[in-house]
Amino acid sequence: MKLSKSKIIGLIALLAVVGVVCGTLVWRQSQPAPAEPTEQVSITGYLGGEKIGLFDDAKFKALAAKQGIAIDYRKAGSLAMMDADRKGMDYLFPSSRAAVEYGNAKGVKAPPKRHRLGGF
Repeated sequence: MKLSKSKIIGLIALLAVVGVVCGTLVWRQSQPAPAEPTEQVSITGYLGGEKIGLFDDAKFKALAAKQGIAIDYRKAGSLAMMDADRKGMDYLFPSSRAAVEYGNAKGVKAPPKRHRLGGF
């Protein structure tokens, strides 16, 4: 039985796809499982009302817990959190750059950029 040139090319392409799929599966199985956090960290902060849905979401909480973070919050308006008592608070999560600038004017300093998660 003689194979035509197009059948040979098709067979080679099929074998290549099967090889890539099998190689990917073997590679994924050989990867070590991500390390579980050794220490659970709890953080509390002020959060604008528009973000409460995210922080109350079960999937978000599960992802944070998987990373070793338990997040608690107190609701506060973006400008109000700049004037509120921040003792015991680990973060501020205002809704806008204007709120951050207002906080800067009030003496509230933003953390270094490498520690910012999206808010303050």
